[in-house]
Parts: sequence; structure tokens; C-alpha cells
Amino acid sequence: MKGILLVNMGGPQSISEMRLFLKNMFSDKYILPLPLGLRQFVANMIAKKRHPKSWEKYQLIGGTPIIKHTEATGKALQAEANMPVYTAYSYTPPFIADVMEQMVADGIDKMDVLTMYPQASDTTTSSVFTDVRKAAKKLKSLRIREICDYSVHPTFLEYWQTLIEEHIAQQGIEDPLLLFTAHAIPLYGVKRGDKYPDTVRHMAKRLADIMDRPYEVAFQSRVGPVKWVGPDTDDHLEELVSNGTKNVVMIPVSFTTECLETVYDLNIKLVDIYKNDERVQHISRVEIPVAHPLFIETLKRVINE
Repeated sequence: MKGILLVNMGGPQSISEMRLFLKNMFSDKYILPLPLGLRQFVANMIAKKRHPKSWEKYQLIGGTPIIKHTEATGKALQAEANMPVYTAYSYTPPFIADVMEQMVADGIDKMDVLTMYPQASDTTTSSVFTDVRKAAKKLKSLRIREICDYSVHPTFLEYWQTLIEEHIAQQGIEDPLLLFTAHAIPLYGVKRGDKYPDTVRHMAKRLADIMDRPYEVAFQSRVGPVKWVGPDTDDHLEELVSNGTKNVVMIPVSFTTECLETVYDLNIKLVDIYKNDERVQHISRVEIPVAHPLFIETLKRVINE
């Protein structure tokens, strides 16, 4: 029997899980490429130091939406694809290995691995597939297919075009600049060959060309002292406004669910502030709906294709 494993990063639902989330994330060699012992030491230090303030941010947005939205996506996909869909997470329970064991126990012998990350990257899809392959070594009867990038699938582009055009119409904006924003990755990842930034830029160009609208691309949510791929969304938005851009619509093009990086980093830190800036006539952010039919259709098609 065939099943689908739908994977996302996970999200903390308590302050103790916040610490676990940070520890697991920074223990990931794709996030922090240090020798194992040093990486685990640094991960523990980061988790201990950051988890109280990080949890305060989650409380400001009413807790993480990632789990609820991913579960809803899985249920909708199961109904459309007519096959069992299991959801798992990289950094909070239920973890990938545990869910894969359950799938085999339920009689699954063929599995499609599909992530909630539309653009392939070492920091996301490669990390997921590494965990899947590690777990699969103990599950000899399981045949696995990895689906790693659907960012320019026609239905996914249609999905984002629909969201953007509906948002512009509802807001009544004339000729806004589209500011596509994606989660940044450290620059050392790009130097090692991660093509994620180029994939994001390619997708943004495809969408802007389809809609025949002006656009810019920036990368958000950088942390720590290392250099990150840019331009930084915060800095670039200020530069655009300072240079006379009056109407901006922000599009979180690397995200498929609402999360801290969309609600806090974009809404609270940017949109809510610039709404009171006299230099700006309009600024808003396209929200990500839960289990939108075109997004579910995208996932169904990439599985079938």
C-alpha cells in the first residue's frame, strides 16, 4: 500500500518545547555545519539562552500555527489524493522516524516524501531527506520516492497568482510593487552550492512576468553573527521606501503556512510599523490560507506526476 509522508519543520507549543525545538534545529548539521560534538554544545547553549525570548514572540502571535495548518493540509490532501497521508516534523513531535515506523506498521510499503518547502535547499529538503533515509535503514521493506521542489509547478504559480491578485483587488491598490520575501539562509550554504536563493528569484520572476507587475526579491529572518544571503527584507524595504516607493505588497513566497516568520517578522515588525509611516501610501502582506484548493491540487499533481 502506498502512503504520503508530509513533512514540515514543526513548532513549539510550550516553553519547554520551545527549548527542544531550538536544540533540535541547531543540532541539525544542515543548519549549523560544525563537528558533531561542538554542534551539540552550541545547540544546547543557543536553546538555553534564546528559548525564553523566542517563546515570548510565539505568545505575541497566539502560538505557532504550523502544526494546525500542516495537519489540515494533510487531511485535505488525503481526501483529494485518495491515499493515506501522515504528517511529521523535523524539530518537534511527531518526528519523522517515529511516523515512518507507524506507516510501516499500518501496512505502507511505498512512500512518497513531500515537504511543505516549495524550494529545495540543504537547510530544508536535504535535511528532511537525510532523516528519512536514516530512518529507512531500519525499515527494509519500505520503498521511498523523494519529491523535492515544486516552486515553479504551473499549479503552484497559479495558486500564488490567485492569492496576490485577490489581495490587490480586495485592498484596492493601484500598481503596487511586489516584494517577494523568502527565509534567508547563511551565505556559507550558498558558497557550498545551495541553489535555493536562485530558485526563489526564478520563481519570483516567473510570477511577476505572469502578472506583468514590478517586483523585488529579499530574504528575511536572519539571526546570529554570520553573513546571510541578501538583500535583507527589513533593510531592502526601508531602501525602497526611502527611494520613493509608495505602495508595497509583501509576498512570503517560501512559506506554505503561517508561522512566526510571517506573522511576527513581517506583520508585526514591518507592516504594522510602516502603516504609520507618512512616506508610505499602502503596505500589506498576502496571507497564506489554510489548505487552499490550488495548493492541495499542486501537491496532488506533483505526487501523480
